[in-house]
Amino acid sequence: MKNKGSFTTVLYIILGITILSIILMAMPILLVAGVIGLWFYTKKKPNRQRRNYALIATVIGLIGTMMLGTGYTFSSKPATNKEQETPNTLISSTSKKTVPQNQDKDIRDANQAISQLEKDTNPIHLEKAREAIKHLKNNKDKALLEKRFYRLEQKIYIEEAEKATKEVETTKTKDLLEIAKEKIGLISDSTKRNPFMDRIYLVSKAIEEQEVQKVAESDAENAVKQLEDNQNRAKVSYAEEKVNKITNTTKKANFTNRIQSVITSIETRETQAAAQQFVQAPPSNTRYYANCTEMRNAGAAPIQQGQPGYETRLDRDHDGWACE
Repeated sequence: MKNKGSFTTVLYIILGITILSIILMAMPILLVAGVIGLWFYTKKKPNRQRRNYALIATVIGLIGTMMLGTGYTFSSKPATNKEQETPNTLISSTSKKTVPQNQDKDIRDANQAISQLEKDTNPIHLEKAREAIKHLKNNKDKALLEKRFYRLEQKIYIEEAEKATKEVETTKTKDLLEIAKEKIGLISDSTKRNPFMDRIYLVSKAIEEQEVQKVAESDAENAVKQLEDNQNRAKVSYAEEKVNKITNTTKKANFTNRIQSVITSIETRETQAAAQQFVQAPPSNTRYYANCTEMRNAGAAPIQQGQPGYETRLDRDHDGWACE
């Protein structure tokens, strides 16, 4: 009798679980039916009472579906976790090992490149070190390596600026002047950059003066050549004016000597012409002086135009007075 009662109890429990399972399995259907009914009795055929029934069915179906899904998740989760635990653990472990290894390699490469740059500071090693540092992540190691690199980079820039400045100081050409300015501009420390700028300024002024003198020499050459060709005393002052703008003493002296040669040639011709004229028709009351030295020695200088002894050849500035 006792065993029969226990069996009945177990049977009821199994039956209850079965009914509950069927109800839970029907919950998604109830949820869909409730949503459709809610839409139908709201939009197509409005009916407040039936819409409320549909709403209740939707809520019950939603709750049952959530319970069903939760029970399925709990029942399947241990197995899933157990199946995935080993692969995830391996992937995570491998990633953690790979990243530090890659970072360590990049740091070693960058450190080696900078060490090579310290031994031989040239532009090729500079670029290799720059590229190696670019691959590093932002961390303390990168900051330390960048500090070493910056110091070496500036050292190279200073050496290149010194070389370019010396070259332009020697050649004094515009092209090299611009190159030197570019090199100097890469120096970040103003206390080291400014001395180069001062030297470049002096070279720049020298180049400007060089160009001015080149024009002055060309003008002087043209003026003196014209004087030599024409042998005209009136063009002497113009040639002397152009020559006086030349600062190079050697070149200036050469032009001056050429002008003086022309003046001497003109005076010789004038003296010869005057002497010949005097021999051919010497006036009785006319005095003749071969040159200003002779006139001064005679105590007659200067002589005004119209007076005996005045000659145009002795009046160099054509102001009406000879040998003043």
